[in-house]
Amino acid sequence: MTLSKQLMLLISAMFLAIFAINFYTSLNNIRGYLQDESEIHAQDTATSLGLSLSPYILDEDDTILSTMVNTIFDRGYYLEILLENIDGNELVRRTNPKTFEDVPEWFTELFPMQTATAESEIDAGWVVGGTIYVTIHPGLGYLKLWQQAKDSLMFAAICLVIFIALLFLILGLVLRPLGVINKLALSIADGHFGKIDKLPWTTDIRNVAKSMNLMSGKIEKVITNLNNRLEETGKRLRVDELTGLETKATFETEMKDRFMSRKEGYLFILRIDELGKLASQLSSDKVDTFIKSFVTETREALKDQGVAGDFMYRIVGAEFILITDCKNQESAEALCKAVLNRLEALGSEYNKESVAHIGGVPLDPQGTTASLVSAATEAYEKARLIGQNSFAITQYSANTRSMDEWKQLVGQIVDKRLVKVDYGVKAYSLADGKEDILVLEEAMSQVFDEKGEALPIGTFISVAETLGRILEFDLNIVTRVLEYIRREKVEHDVAVNLSFTALASNEFRGDLFKLLEDNKDIVSHLVFSITAYGATRDMKSFESFINFAHRNGAKVILKRFESRFIPMDSLKQFRLDYIRLARIYTENIGNDAEKRRLVEAMKELGELLNVNILAESVESDNDYQAVREIGLTAASR
Repeated sequence: MTLSKQLMLLISAMFLAIFAINFYTSLNNIRGYLQDESEIHAQDTATSLGLSLSPYILDEDDTILSTMVNTIFDRGYYLEILLENIDGNELVRRTNPKTFEDVPEWFTELFPMQTATAESEIDAGWVVGGTIYVTIHPGLGYLKLWQQAKDSLMFAAICLVIFIALLFLILGLVLRPLGVINKLALSIADGHFGKIDKLPWTTDIRNVAKSMNLMSGKIEKVITNLNNRLEETGKRLRVDELTGLETKATFETEMKDRFMSRKEGYLFILRIDELGKLASQLSSDKVDTFIKSFVTETREALKDQGVAGDFMYRIVGAEFILITDCKNQESAEALCKAVLNRLEALGSEYNKESVAHIGGVPLDPQGTTASLVSAATEAYEKARLIGQNSFAITQYSANTRSMDEWKQLVGQIVDKRLVKVDYGVKAYSLADGKEDILVLEEAMSQVFDEKGEALPIGTFISVAETLGRILEFDLNIVTRVLEYIRREKVEHDVAVNLSFTALASNEFRGDLFKLLEDNKDIVSHLVFSITAYGATRDMKSFESFINFAHRNGAKVILKRFESRFIPMDSLKQFRLDYIRLARIYTENIGNDAEKRRLVEAMKELGELLNVNILAESVESDNDYQAVREIGLTAASR
């Protein structure tokens, strides 16, 4: 029951109690007044009638005696008038029945009135000639008392209605801020830290509103500070301190994004020749200066060539990878020449004749990161054979299928549903001292070619998106996962991966809605899995899909999360159920205090935002124990 209803009932009950007491007391007082009035009236009537009968009382047969009694009796509301002679013999008696047709019987029993009787002796000269007795009829008093009761009740009812209406309006005005405070509390729970600008005028509620504003501001500040820590630490983890370049983990993510978006370009491997020998000849400061100059000169060459897409990564000490949007081999060769010319000039400053070699390969949207890096490494080795400060570009492709072949293959897989769903990735709760419980398992799709060889799932998804067959494929996988949940009577959550094309498609949502409606009893165990870099392609569609999933009882996990894609404090607007951290955050966390502090901060933010934080593919026992001690929700191995 709401506070307004409770106050309404309490105040109304008090009103009714006070009214009932006053009503009963008032009627009793009126009854006493009417009773006293009837006694006075009876006495006045008896005295007046006695004086009128005095001249005629000695003549008992005189008809005027009865005439005068009748006249008075007929003009008044009397129960009885009795005239007796000096001996007590009845001369005249007039009587009315003691009935009250207009007054309920229960009312007369609740407020009983005594009949008032008065007497008066009738003088006849010097002697008493008789006695007159007058009894007032109580019906008149009851009638007046009953009328008064009805009028009082009617007036009280009108006042009560008016009073309740006014009370309702006043309580609405007084308690309306509580609704605003409630909304603020719910928004804080959802991760939105607003404030109440218009403070209520009621002192107590005003103080509560001020406290809520203070709490909201402090929590927002805590989250902002934690997010700043995450940004700083995350940047240190993925950025090389010396050169400011992104590291291997970021390179792998960029390659996945390029495969999904089917971007063209070239991948180059650059290695500084004999860096160890240079380090033995120069101080560490000078070596660091040389490496930074190496990066600077490479970037300047990119600017000179006007090449869009400068993605340079430091993989290990002397090895770098460069991804550019070169349109053809001619522009790629011109870029390599420009880079090597600048590096050769740099080498002359350090008396170093051979500075670097470059191996390049065109990006193949049907390939894999490993195959492209391997091809670029082969090209690098060819460049070393060519001579000092040389480059080589190979046309090697990790996959030689034509688009027509891919079209036929994708069509067969989608139409015949030639896909295997594996549930090997399992995340268990990190309940220290207790048996670990399975929290989440992921449905991994596997597709095969005509020879039964596994196809790279990323390449398949990319081609299927290009050919417009990905919606059918994703819906089939979701259907299989729901069948698995029902067949195995699964009690934990099961994650199913969705392509971003499906996530943003209204057509897919329409078909998915029907599927979820048919499986309402188990849909709470279904979790839609979306990668962080995929979500950034269209944040509005991502947020819209989360709301769609929640409305239909399903959950959403954001996997491979890195704060560089989506700041942690921005996640509050999405109301996610799970976040699975990228491996970069938990790899070697058992020996890296900085990573540990970062994951601890993420866990704190997850608690504030009511999001479960998971760790992905934790390999070593040391790392697994570290994430257990931190207290993440679950981890997969």
